[in-house]
This record gives sequence, structure tokens and C-alpha cells, in this order.
Amino acid sequence: MATFNDTLGVASTNVPVYSNGDKDFFSVERHYFHGVFIGYKWQCVEFVRRWLLLRKGCILPNENCAARIWKDVKAVERVTDGCQFSLECHSNGSPREPQIDSLLVYPRCDALPFGHIAVISEVGPGYVRIVEQNYESNSWSENHTRQLRLVEKDDLFYIEDEHSIYGWMTIKDNHELGPLDESKLDVILKPYKKPVPIGTLERCCVPKENVHVKGGWLDRNSPAEKYLVDMYGEDPSRSIDGTYPYYKMDFNLFLNIGTAANESHRMFMKATEHVINSDDLLARFEIPEIFWSGIRRSWKNDQDLFMTGRFDFAFDGEKIKVFEYNADSASVLLECAVTQQKWAKAVGLDSNLISGFQMHRVLVRNWKNLNIRSRVHLLIDKYEDEMITALYMQSVMNEAGIETKLCVLLDDLYWKDSAIVDNDGRQVTFVWKTWMWETVFIDHIDAQKERNVDQWTPTDGDHPRLSDILLNDRIRVVEPLWKVITSNKALLPTLWSMFPNHPNLLRTEWTLADELKQKGYAKKPIVGRCGRNVTLHKSDGGSFTHETTEKFADRDCIYQELFELPTYDGFYNIFGCWIVHGLFAGFCIREDQRLITNYDSYAMACCITHS
Repeated sequence: MATFNDTLGVASTNVPVYSNGDKDFFSVERHYFHGVFIGYKWQCVEFVRRWLLLRKGCILPNENCAARIWKDVKAVERVTDGCQFSLECHSNGSPREPQIDSLLVYPRCDALPFGHIAVISEVGPGYVRIVEQNYESNSWSENHTRQLRLVEKDDLFYIEDEHSIYGWMTIKDNHELGPLDESKLDVILKPYKKPVPIGTLERCCVPKENVHVKGGWLDRNSPAEKYLVDMYGEDPSRSIDGTYPYYKMDFNLFLNIGTAANESHRMFMKATEHVINSDDLLARFEIPEIFWSGIRRSWKNDQDLFMTGRFDFAFDGEKIKVFEYNADSASVLLECAVTQQKWAKAVGLDSNLISGFQMHRVLVRNWKNLNIRSRVHLLIDKYEDEMITALYMQSVMNEAGIETKLCVLLDDLYWKDSAIVDNDGRQVTFVWKTWMWETVFIDHIDAQKERNVDQWTPTDGDHPRLSDILLNDRIRVVEPLWKVITSNKALLPTLWSMFPNHPNLLRTEWTLADELKQKGYAKKPIVGRCGRNVTLHKSDGGSFTHETTEKFADRDCIYQELFELPTYDGFYNIFGCWIVHGLFAGFCIREDQRLITNYDSYAMACCITHS
């Protein structure tokens, strides 16, 4: 099966059909073609609107639900002059035979919750052939997606499919319409190229007296949710001043955040590849040379083992900017994927769309797609936030049909016959971990110092070291070794050099330039988590630091342009935007009264409105 963005075929000589990966996936990415908004990648409506633009020079009204097109859309408009051409509906069972270039429309059903729309590309004796997007994700063997049976009964024509069909819509144009001349795009009228507003965000509160929560709002039968309740109690607010705070944003900001996340991920992947192919940059990232070949093998062989990464985005009311990419951290995963939705229901928020709307389903789907047949061992440290995340990820794997075992530290693992086994005697072959790769590197170097490498062999019954497991050629690791580059903040100045002035990037340099001094800057160590050892220097000379004495405090630093955050009721916030297997899947908002958020900053629910 093809993955998201893959080309499945080309319709009508020049209209590519792209894979959505999963027909239920919503990328949130708007697609603009020649400046005209077409739809969302890669939905069925987007393809039909793009097909009409290229083949007929027309655009359908902006209707996202395919099924509603049948009753609500009466005409298409030519983008060069605004002239309307009416659509004629022919119900399935029409006295008129289907025609080439008609639009085939399906109603809603369980399998097609928004209906479906396709283009009839060929009509022959007893059949029609159609071109479509987001129905199947298989590459075409011919010049169409599917062939459907066409039957004539009692002088009426029916197209037969596994799903019900409303019928077909024909453009009444008297052959006036033709392909768009892509060499003369300046003739497209400006109203069809309207810019999209950035969107709005506000902090809201539900008065506590208006909320009546009956029983626990989290599921004590879920190990992860029970752990959360045991840590924070049953009160769903986790708030102050007798209110239940949350955030609310409009649909434009929601879409713009998702688009920024997808675009930023693509840039980070290009920059990661650039670094991996450069000895000079690997050295500047302070990656010991003994690990270079392993990182390069991992980049070549382990792309499929990318599961999650979290961007920190900032929004000042006008711009969305990347602070960093926590590509090798899974903290706040449960809060985004599960608890904010349950919290919203518990306090009675009037919203059907919460920002983590598809996280859980997408995670389960991607674990299933790995087709793992062995037991997966979850390797974690003993921190409380790691336990919550690991218990949740374990439940996701179990739902995907994968057998798992949680291993806190390494107490349950042993050497046996030069392999690593658990206390059930099962060999370790697949691992998901929360440990930082830099910690693994330090452990490997320490092991080499302590062992006589030329003569050392593992002793049956001994516990393996962390590096023995995660750098083992016989064990596959989610998240893979190459992510040590993507998660390193040294990638930020590399990105700026590759994509200077990109609207989602902040200027970041290896050295402190005068321009950064004048604007204000953040000084960040290239390795670290949770805002540790970050210093903010304002343009007026003031500074704020989150200092710690963690083991990575002595690493080189980079200098990032300071981005002033607005306050909401005295709180600063950042968006934690999740990438799952390379695509945006949802986000949550973390807020703090401090300028630098860290692991104990509140994770807040965010509802999306269409108003």
C-alpha cells in the first residue's frame, strides 16, 4: 500500500492522484494550486476540484463534504471570468447514460462517513471507468482507478458499486470549457486567490459551579490513566481560582498549525540527511565518530521505525514559529491523545473537535503497519512522566495486536548465550524506548573503559547495559538511532542556513551575531530536555534562565532569535504538535507563568471552532 503523498496515477494526461495513506486520515494541510485553494491533501474533493481546474478551467464551490455536493452545489465557476456553468444531476437509475467527465457522487455511509466523489473518465459497453482519490491507496496499473459495472434495466441506467451511489452530475457547458492554459496563470481572477487568515486563539474558563462531574473522568481500568489519577487526583481541573481553564482556537489557526508542523517536519528531515552525510557537521554536533557508521545505516534502513516526534511551536497572534523539535521524546503523549478529550467531555465543553482528535487512532494504525510478530520490550527509566507515557504506549501496541513487556531500568533483562532475554526467557528483538540516545552513547563509552573490549564476552545471567541493548545489531529500536541528529538543537542553525527566512523558522546561529543581540536571543545547549540550561536574553538587557546541573550542561550552545510570547491571563503557552510516522496528528497546549516551559507545565485542552 502506498503512503501519504505517493503518486498513484495520472488522470486525464496531467492530473496526478495522490495517496492519503489511510482513507480516514485528515492531514489538515490545505492545498493551493496556482494560487487557488483546492482542498485538503489528499481528500477526494481536493482531487475533483483540481481536476476541474486543470481540465475545465473551473472551480467547485468550497464544499469539504463530498456527499453534500449532490444537493448543495448547483454550478461550477470559470476562474478566468467568473462565468457559471450549471450542474445537471442524474440519479442512479437515469434514462440518460453516463457521460465522460461527469462527477460521480456517493452518499454518506459507515464506510464513507463524508460520502465520496469521483470523475467518470470512460464509458463503454457495460462499464464505466472512474478516477478518484482517497478511496484506495494502490498504484494504478492502467489509466483509471476502478472499473464499475453499468447496467441498463427498464430503459434506465445504473452504475453498480459496493456502496450506494446518488448519481452523476454533468456540466452544462455546450463544449465551451477546456483545459486551463498553465502558461497564462495571470488570467486567474484575484477572488480565487484569497489569502487565508492566520486565525485566533483565546484562553477561556468554565466556572466550577457550572460543572457537575459524576464519578471519575478517567478510566481506572487503564494503567496509564490510573497512574495519572494516582498522581493528580480525581479533580478534572488541575487548575486554580475555582475555574476550569482551556484554550479555544478557530479552524484557520488549527489548519495553519497542522500545515506548519508538516512543512517543518519535511525541512527537519532534509536537514537531518544533510548532517548525516557530512563528517564535519557530525563532529560539530558532538557525535563521537564511533557512532557515525551506525547512524548512517540507521538512516538508510530504519525510516519505518519513526513513530512520534513533538514540535514546540509559538504563536504571537500573527506568526507561527518553531522553537525546537523534540524528535526523540514522547512526553505529554497521553495528555494529547486521550485525556484532553475526556477532560473536555467531563467539564461539558461545547465542541466536537479537540486538538488531539486523531492521535490515538493514528498511533494504533502505524503500530499495526509495522507488522511486528515478536514481543516488544518497552525500556524506560523510573521517572513518573516516563511511566505514564510508557503505559499509554503499551496500551496502543496492545490494541494494535502486539505483545509487550514493560522494563523499568534493566532489571528484567539478562544475557543468555550472547543474546539478551527477559525474565520469561523471551529474546529481545524489538524495543521501544524513552532513553535519550546521548545517554546511550555515554553508557557505551563508559562500558568500553570498564571492559577489556578485545577479551570481554557477556556472562549468562548478568544484566546487559543500556548500550548493549540499544546498539545491538540483533535488536530493532523505535525510535531509531538517526533521530539523535533530528533532536539535536544544533540542527536549528543548519536549518536556517538551508532555509533562510522561512516563515516558520527563527534565525539561529552558532555564534552570537550583533543582530541577535539587538533583537534578543535564547541561548540553548545543543543537547537537553524540558528547557534545561536555556537562557533568554531580552533586547533591553534583561534575562531569564532555567538553570540545572544536568549531565549535558557542558555541551556547545546555539543562539536563537527571541520570539516574544503574549500572555493569556498571566500564562505563556506553546503548542506541542505531534508528528506520527512523518505526519501531523494533533497537538495540545502547555502553559506556564514562567517564560520557559518544562516537564511540570500544565497540559491544557484546546477545542476548535468553525466560527
